Amino acid sequence: MRQTEEGFPRSSILAARAKRSLQALGGAVVVIFLVTLLAFVLSYLSPTDAAVHSFAEMGVAPTEEQLAAKRAELGLDQPFIMQFTSWLSRVLQGDLGTSYRTGAEVSAMLMSAIPYTLVLSFTSIALTLVLSVPLGLVCAYRRNGALDHVMRVVTYVFNSLPSFFVALLLLYVFSVRLHLFDVMATRDFAGVLMPTLAMALPLSAWFMRQVRACAIEQLGLPYVDGLRARGVSDARILWVHVLRNMGVPLLTLIGVSFGLLLGGSAIVESIFNWPGVGLASIEAVSARDYPFIGAYALVMAILYLILNALIDASYQLIDRRLRKKSCHA
Repeated sequence: MRQTEEGFPRSSILAARAKRSLQALGGAVVVIFLVTLLAFVLSYLSPTDAAVHSFAEMGVAPTEEQLAAKRAELGLDQPFIMQFTSWLSRVLQGDLGTSYRTGAEVSAMLMSAIPYTLVLSFTSIALTLVLSVPLGLVCAYRRNGALDHVMRVVTYVFNSLPSFFVALLLLYVFSVRLHLFDVMATRDFAGVLMPTLAMALPLSAWFMRQVRACAIEQLGLPYVDGLRARGVSDARILWVHVLRNMGVPLLTLIGVSFGLLLGGSAIVESIFNWPGVGLASIEAVSARDYPFIGAYALVMAILYLILNALIDASYQLIDRRLRKKSCHA
């Protein structure tokens, strides 16, 4: 790519890069808009609304007049397009609205909940890498050996188990039977350990299979034979050269996994009562808390797009390092 660009003026290269950046930004804006619109459509099509739920929480059977007054107070008597455009205009001014459920500012609720979800996602990714990358590399090197056969069975089992089932199983074993952890998660390392295991174990099974397949492909490439012919040890080939050349696939797996953890942690958070944004979103859906639901969809979409942008930038960095190392080899 560098040789191709050397024949063009610098201004043309910068203009092309600026055009690609604007196109990516435009695509991101469209994605965010569609995600929030879909969240509002699904909320609007719900058979009940926040007015009905507010009276149900108080144990009151409201009259039609009371329901109408409550809907007018919350703005639910307006047509859908007016509700959505009103919310969107406030968001563009930096106002995410007020929660119907708690009466607190939605932005404050998200700011207090998002760090817990990010901590859970990062610890789950870290544990997944610690478990799956070494095992995947060793299974690829000892392909069809005893460890490989055992781990293939184990990964098949955990691939078939959803995170919420693993969470319930962990609760039964370590909390109910062994009494090692509290049933309700605390806000410390011991509290995050069980949700992390529940998220990481099924993900590690899938991750390890992908690492194994990628490592087998790398071990079959000619550069491995060349390294062995030069007297490089198998351990160095596996843990340095093969692992380094798997950088881009690993980054792709990490990006996909992190996105899945951000969006899929809600049930695990609710099981362990972990105060993340997933638990808050479940409570908001139950209460038909439309401002929080819309803000949750908006923030999750933005976080996912930021993550993808960071992964794309990391691709270029890794490719540049690989090119430099190949030149010095």
